[in-house]
Amino acid sequence: MTQKMEVYEYMKEHGSITSMQAFRLGITRLASRIHELRKDGFNISSETIKRKNRYGRTVKFSKYRMEKAA
Repeated sequence: MTQKMEVYEYMKEHGSITSMQAFRLGITRLASRIHELRKDGFNISSETIKRKNRYGRTVKFSKYRMEKAA
């Protein structure tokens, strides 16, 4: 299975994916896989999340969600 399809299947099962979740699947370039899926016609939204890391610093990351077809 390609990384693109792994990302698709993960989002289909879990509703969304972040870079940390993708990394656990062995996918280190999530934004590239999302770009490929969008190019294939999938409607994927992104949301910027802000959280504190284990050192207390605020970090930002993207959470990608597969949107329902209209």
